[in-house]
Amino acid sequence: MLSVSQATDVLHRSPGRAEEITQEEVSECAYQEAELYVSVARASYDRQSFRDVVDHTKGQPVTEAGLADAAYSFHVQEASRDFVLLDILKGSRLVQITAPTAEDARQTALLVLPQLH
Repeated sequence: MLSVSQATDVLHRSPGRAEEITQEEVSECAYQEAELYVSVARASYDRQSFRDVVDHTKGQPVTEAGLADAAYSFHVQEASRDFVLLDILKGSRLVQITAPTAEDARQTALLVLPQLH
């Protein structure tokens, strides 16, 4: 889904080894490193179920134009950590990206989305 070299290009440094995560809600390999996480949900989503995800995400959604069928970002602050969560609907897939900045999340989306058919 996302190679280490692509992640390095986004984060401007090597993020380390990619870890494949298999959970109930993840259908394809997910990439995780401390500051970058990408997953694709197993369940089939439509616009309403995607909107339900957005409505239940903590924070104020910001519409992200030009990314797949619909996309919203959220600026999240937890403890001493700031990050951006990007929820994207592409076809019937829910793609979720967590990154240090909005630009990192968007650049990651631009690398990942073309690989999803």
